[in-house]
Amino acid sequence: MNLNDILIFTEVVASGSFTKAADVLGMPKSNVSRNITRLEKSLGVKLIERTTRKLALTEIGRTYYEHSVRMVEEMEAAKAAVEKMSLSPKGVLRVCTSVSVGQNLLSQHLAAFTKTYPEVSLDIRLTNRRVDLLEEGFDVVIRVGDLKDSNLIAKKLCTQHLLLYASPDYLKTTQYPLLNPDDLNRHACLYMNAVTRRAKWTLHSISGADEFEFKPFLSCDNFQVLRQLATDGAGIALLPDYLCTDYVSDGRLIPVLEDWVGGEVDFYTLVPSRRGITPKVRAFLDHLHERCMSNPNLL
Repeated sequence: MNLNDILIFTEVVASGSFTKAADVLGMPKSNVSRNITRLEKSLGVKLIERTTRKLALTEIGRTYYEHSVRMVEEMEAAKAAVEKMSLSPKGVLRVCTSVSVGQNLLSQHLAAFTKTYPEVSLDIRLTNRRVDLLEEGFDVVIRVGDLKDSNLIAKKLCTQHLLLYASPDYLKTTQYPLLNPDDLNRHACLYMNAVTRRAKWTLHSISGADEFEFKPFLSCDNFQVLRQLATDGAGIALLPDYLCTDYVSDGRLIPVLEDWVGGEVDFYTLVPSRRGITPKVRAFLDHLHERCMSNPNLL
């Protein structure tokens, strides 16, 4: 069954003649007649009785017309809804990122977004599991580090750095110096083991890179836990700077070996395709990127 034939049928009935319907639809009268004939053949019934003076609906035609009108109204309503959604950001926006990024970076931008776009309902999921954006139906995923999904569209948000931190209490009580990476051998090092079990820090300075292997005093797969341990004086931790900004500002943590940096961490937004970017996704991406541009220290 051809939906266009149904649309033409309803217009013929509403106009009262093939000629008037053809004028409204902007098509030849012969084409209108041909479409109606095709519709009747597909249904196997007569819908319209044709005379030289006027046309009249058969009993079956009247019943079919009543249903057809409702169908056309639904089609027009669906089209209007799609057009409206294509013009303004609205609907549910599903976003996924890691627990750390969600709690410490993404969360500070959500309230401003919802105030700007009240018709967008955010569904935020935090997990350290590597999700399948397409399979699990997410609109946007924020990832850190190397990207492996070649079929996704990625855009870099910002770059953060890994730095060494310790608490004032730890630095006051330790009896060992801390002037260069070699001195770390004598200190309690707190290690993030989510990436590799081999305890190794690669520290970069102006003169080059030093690879430092050690036996960790404690290892954990969560940066927030390591930050808390460092704050409590358990040792020295290599942490993303975005996690420690407030802690440094209020004196809970102090950067150590500041001439050495433990590498860079890149943050990306991922979406399925450019063609499929809806207004709500575009608004969210623009919101994040604009805030990154205005403040490089924030996601």
